[in-house]
Amino acid sequence: MKRIIVAAILIFVFSLTSLASNLVEGKLKNGLVYRIYKSSNLPIISVNIKVKAGSVFDPKGKFGEAYVVGNALENCNSPKYKADRLRFLFDKYGVESGISVSKGYITITATALKKNIVPLFCLLHEILNSKFDQKGIYYVKRNTVNAIKSLKNDKDYLAIHSAFVSLIKEKSYNHTSLGTVDGVKNVTGEDVVGFFKKYFNTSNMVVSISGGCSVKNMEKDIEFYFSSIKRGKEIQFSQVEFNSGIHVRDIVKPNTQQSYIYFAFPGFEYGTREYFASQLLAFILGGNLNSYLMKDIRTKHGYAYSVFSFVYRLPKKSVFVVGLQTQNEFTLNAIDEVLKDIKSFDSYITDENLKLSKDYMEGSIPIALQTPQSIASALSDGYFLGINGLPWEFDVNQLKKMRLGDLKKAAKAIFSNTISIGIVSYKDFTKSIEDIVRRHGYR
Repeated sequence: MKRIIVAAILIFVFSLTSLASNLVEGKLKNGLVYRIYKSSNLPIISVNIKVKAGSVFDPKGKFGEAYVVGNALENCNSPKYKADRLRFLFDKYGVESGISVSKGYITITATALKKNIVPLFCLLHEILNSKFDQKGIYYVKRNTVNAIKSLKNDKDYLAIHSAFVSLIKEKSYNHTSLGTVDGVKNVTGEDVVGFFKKYFNTSNMVVSISGGCSVKNMEKDIEFYFSSIKRGKEIQFSQVEFNSGIHVRDIVKPNTQQSYIYFAFPGFEYGTREYFASQLLAFILGGNLNSYLMKDIRTKHGYAYSVFSFVYRLPKKSVFVVGLQTQNEFTLNAIDEVLKDIKSFDSYITDENLKLSKDYMEGSIPIALQTPQSIASALSDGYFLGINGLPWEFDVNQLKKMRLGDLKKAAKAIFSNTISIGIVSYKDFTKSIEDIVRRHGYR
């Protein structure tokens, strides 16, 4: 019996050690940080290169510069290949790649079979040494302008963007990452090169790799393909300030058959107790079909097919969002009911709902990490958020610590003094909405 117990203990300790050893962190001589996590034995490798170079760094008058830079990387010539040839090689070796630009970051992702790891790294090396030719930049600018213009017909986007613009003071934070038509048109080739040189350095970058990889081989590849990246100055995000009071922005689209409504409230900095409390609060209010808002707004009153809430994380702080679409005739009733519901703290912040939300979060976070791509992305996020170790474990541990008092405190802070409502509707409801908001205690 003693032998069995000792063996069981050794197996348990070994499993913990093996799990912990799956994550390897290091730094090249040029200062570039890398994170490697062996997540499976599947012959797939995913690389995530995250750069602190998002749209919050767009210069005034050139909103959209970061987006143009990011997308130019895969649409311009490289030292060895023309842009068309680069795209052909990505397809030839089955490399699934993409570049995204958010408010805080430009992210390059690439996934391939393990046997094609060398072509994958070679192609990443090529685009990180882009020649930013004028033909490629023109192509990107034209497509970006078209994408911005198309948003004028996206009622859902217009509503949430309006709520954000009214809530967030800094224009660098409240403009869309795509930028503006005039801003993109003002971006020159020299601007693109200057932006790249300023932000794409080892102090603002992390490389994360996941999949069925050999850590030893990966470290050699990272050293070989990324050691030429220059050192540079670390860039800091500016602080975020929210406008206080009541803000309503109604965009009138006479032919719309329903109203698109978003409520935006000031949120908290990631990593704080209040931030994790707000995540649980968002799930309880509008995270699923059984949520408090869904049962009232949809099931009881029939004002909307769907109503939802979530926490939108900015590079600094966050925004708590509630959204829905409703028929024209229910617009004011739906807004009134949502405000009544979110103010009813004691009705939805209960022991039962807290347990349900914790159980959901504890299960959903690992489920969202089933692919090498999602794991590599989480590792990069964790690095810039200052998390040592596995970021998903940190999140789960923080959520487990939350108590009823934490959620009530967060709810009171979020829903007390400031509200921004963005709406697209068939007529201007601004005055009526402001009256409703005031009745619910906002000033």
